[in-house]
Amino acid sequence: MYQSGKLCRLIIPFFFLAGIVPSGCASSSSVQQQEAQAQSHTPFGDSTAPDDQGMWLLPNIEEAIFNELKSKGLQVQKSDLYHPREPSLNQSIVRINIDGNSSGTGSFVSPNGLILTSYQTAYPGITAASIMKEKYLTKGFNADSMNAEIPLQNFTLYITVEQKDVTSKIQSQLADTLTFYQQEQKAKTIKKELIAERKGDNSNLVVEIDDIWSGNRQLMSIYKIIRDVRLAHVPPTSIGLYNNDFENWHWPTHAGDFAFLRAYVDPSGQSQSYNSSNIPFQPSFHLTIDNSGAEPHSFTMTLGFPGQTYRNESSFAFEFYNNYRNPILIESYQAILKSLRHAAQQDSVKALKSASKRASIANALKYYREIQRGFSNQNILEKKRATEQYFEQWIRKDSLRYQQYRRVFRQLKQSYDIASQSGDLLYGLVQAINNNKLLKIAGFYNAYRNHRADNSNIDLTKEQKRNLITQHKKVLENIDIEAQKMMLSEMLYSLATLPDGKVMFYLVRLFDEKEGHNLKNEIKSYVDSLEQSSIIFDLHKAKRFTALPIDSARSNSIDPMVKLYKEMIETYQFSRKNYLQHLPYLRPAQRRYTEGMLSFQQDSTAYPDANATLRLSGGHIAGYTDTNNNYHPPFTTLSGLFDKIGTDDSFDISDKLAAYADSTDYQPVNFLSSNDITGGNSGSPVMNKEGEIIGLTLDSNRKGIIGDYYYDKRFKRAINVDIRYILFLLEEITGGDQLLKEMQKRTE
Repeated sequence: MYQSGKLCRLIIPFFFLAGIVPSGCASSSSVQQQEAQAQSHTPFGDSTAPDDQGMWLLPNIEEAIFNELKSKGLQVQKSDLYHPREPSLNQSIVRINIDGNSSGTGSFVSPNGLILTSYQTAYPGITAASIMKEKYLTKGFNADSMNAEIPLQNFTLYITVEQKDVTSKIQSQLADTLTFYQQEQKAKTIKKELIAERKGDNSNLVVEIDDIWSGNRQLMSIYKIIRDVRLAHVPPTSIGLYNNDFENWHWPTHAGDFAFLRAYVDPSGQSQSYNSSNIPFQPSFHLTIDNSGAEPHSFTMTLGFPGQTYRNESSFAFEFYNNYRNPILIESYQAILKSLRHAAQQDSVKALKSASKRASIANALKYYREIQRGFSNQNILEKKRATEQYFEQWIRKDSLRYQQYRRVFRQLKQSYDIASQSGDLLYGLVQAINNNKLLKIAGFYNAYRNHRADNSNIDLTKEQKRNLITQHKKVLENIDIEAQKMMLSEMLYSLATLPDGKVMFYLVRLFDEKEGHNLKNEIKSYVDSLEQSSIIFDLHKAKRFTALPIDSARSNSIDPMVKLYKEMIETYQFSRKNYLQHLPYLRPAQRRYTEGMLSFQQDSTAYPDANATLRLSGGHIAGYTDTNNNYHPPFTTLSGLFDKIGTDDSFDISDKLAAYADSTDYQPVNFLSSNDITGGNSGSPVMNKEGEIIGLTLDSNRKGIIGDYYYDKRFKRAINVDIRYILFLLEEITGGDQLLKEMQKRTE
């Protein structure tokens, strides 16, 4: 049990797996003996793994779902989980948006707007603050007062005030005589009207209407928005990520992956952007800390904003992702990450600026690699097809059902057949055009060339030409040319090695029938030649070109880099046009498919795919047994962290934390639970049966990533940081006494 200043009272060693709660500090020999016993103990083995599938919308937690949660251990009243008018748990949870995009979850842990979230969620803000001020990535940051907290650029918070089903309000106005496309357009208009009606002139509210169940139902979410978000506390990266590249989604892990933010509003309680006169926001509900810790097998609950799952999609969708989308994305992310890492090695300033993007691309790469492994190793396609065979048999048993659903599989197949004709080419082109900065510059000059062609006697003004050169210069100054060439070469190789009939004709002409290493070398030589011949790499050449009279410029042959961009953008436009032709078949077929599946399965606890709306999942503290029959216990401790020091140069540790390496005491660091989560849940509170925080969700384990597509109770686990480790770090390592006093703890 946590008590100030005493490490031994923070101890929960591996013997906690056996359900033994220590009354004091155990000797190292007894700890080691009980750890050995715990390794042979396999609670929730394959046959008894807890089936905790479910990402439930709070208003949908009616009798069947609520009774299931209660049977697992929940002791919170339903009205305390969610209430649109009274203080309830939903108002303690925030969606953290960065640049307008949902990026993670946080929770209020004090009446003064203090928010606990993950280090990973706060990472873009930390890197931006580090660029502007100090190296907070290396040193960490602790505001000794609210006045010292750092404003985070482009961060906003959404607090879910209400979620409501508006299906009948929309679909009752869609006449059966309308085509599917006409119904979609009409629905968009109705949604805008409903949003405007609910929002009124309240600038503090954001109202969204999302299609769920493939468009069979519509959900309105009403959020209170906070526009002033500040960084209050963050550990150094050596603690917060503990070697992010190696340990993300990896178990066992030893990451003190947490950060504290604070929400601010104007003195009247209204939302406004950063202003020195703003005051801490006072939430309607905030969470209490249970510092007595997590226990094996005990009930756990998460509330958060899971980003996207695909469990209700068809086998045809899965086949498309597996065969066409994922492989080209993996190759693209490999090329981007290799380029970013090369550039970071050359320049420490650029390394800091690209840190957040490198982390994001590395995560995406690992994600898609694990999805591919999951499809292969867990036979996901075969399992989905088996379910669909039963579904099809059910359809054929009733003439009315047959009339409703008989075309569904044919239309889905037709849709993805069309998508597969150009999908991989399209994804590859999008990644190249959007990420390669040399192509970005070439795009400037392609637009300049098009202007001259479209306006036969009108050239750009001198000011417009200066702006063009200024844009060009700005991009060049912020890139590593060799790294960008490396990326371009690898992306062109990916595009040139697509199946026959999908390779850009321009690349076929350039490289004829070269293959393998010969093709790689040929592409590298081609990109090297571009550096010698194109104005993209040389501002002096670019200035001379833009200074030419319009007639002289027209007589020049097209720049080779601009020519490459032109061919790529035209191929993209053509491919996109072809690709989009699958949507008129897909949308109505997917909607009917989901409708039929719901009717076929008759599951009162069914839930729609995640879509960054607030969801609850129930689970248990639980390890897992992998496919090699190796049991992975649900807790890691400081001793395991110290054991890694020296085994790999990539493992680092702060000096203050290293001082505890010789201690015989054991501190819990991370734990596994069977909560059903996905991307967007990072930073979600892990709560006990009474709704008190016992941990913080970080990621899924690697085996569980495929759960975005197919849930397997044997492997699907959430990786969490133990609240006791966070409290220990605040008091002993990173500073934060003021936060410890501010948070309400159960034992106080």
